[in-house]
Amino acid sequence: MARSIEQVGQDLHHLQSASSKLGTELTAAYQSYFAGLALTLKQQSIQSCYHLCTTCYPDDFLKLNYNQRAQLLKTLQRVIGNVIANLVVQLNSPGGNNDSDDEQTGELTSMPIMPIDWFATPTSLVTWHQNIESEITHSLKEISYKVNLLLQQARIMPANIPKPILEANNEADRQGESTANIPNLLSIFIEQDLNEEQSAAEGSKTSLQNGTDRSLGMNIDLDEEDFSRIVQIHSLYMRLTEVEFSDVNVLSLRKNIEKLVDKSKMLRREYLQKQQELKIAEAESAWRNSWFED
Repeated sequence: MARSIEQVGQDLHHLQSASSKLGTELTAAYQSYFAGLALTLKQQSIQSCYHLCTTCYPDDFLKLNYNQRAQLLKTLQRVIGNVIANLVVQLNSPGGNNDSDDEQTGELTSMPIMPIDWFATPTSLVTWHQNIESEITHSLKEISYKVNLLLQQARIMPANIPKPILEANNEADRQGESTANIPNLLSIFIEQDLNEEQSAAEGSKTSLQNGTDRSLGMNIDLDEEDFSRIVQIHSLYMRLTEVEFSDVNVLSLRKNIEKLVDKSKMLRREYLQKQQELKIAEAESAWRNSWFED
């Protein structure tokens, strides 16, 4: 026979209290993590932009005059700073606009006050954590896309970059390779249409190729004709693992978060078991209350 409804209810209450306490600990852990991540993310993204302009596309960068270069770099800093400043998950303001043109500090030194409901149960606590991680992933993709688009508009990156590369999505990451010794950059080959008339009529056609530069240690089996239409593209692709790896402090703070998240998942498993146990206890009680001897 299952335990009484009162006994299971007490267990659930204890788990809810533990969830609330753990939610407070996770909030503090993310506060520290975001403070370190903001600075590292800004440094890494600017460094990657520097490499794109000076090593990957130096000729195109030098075509800009001094004022154009200064304006480009200023805009790059503003775009990156805005995304970083908006990285804090605004769960208290659903549907808020994260694309504000206002100048941002680029600092993530505090977390917004979270609704207590998110910490009320282990299930909602895990969901809260997943929302934060999704926002981090989205922000890195947003930085990559906005920087790539900005460099393309400045005619530094080619105009015919395939959409998956420009947006830094998973398809591009699977097809490309990290640029040797430079984190957060993607190197990929695309095939260009050699028929200019057809290209003008139908638009620039490109397709992702599996080939990679020999300097990256990959094998390429292409003849001279192929080389005449294969172009290597470099783009920004911010990866959280590479950003964290560059800073020992941020990496340590991430490990602390992971430990707390493991605890929240254990609480959720126990909570779901207790919920099921409560249903059984309630069903047994309902059976007894509905049973009458003839």
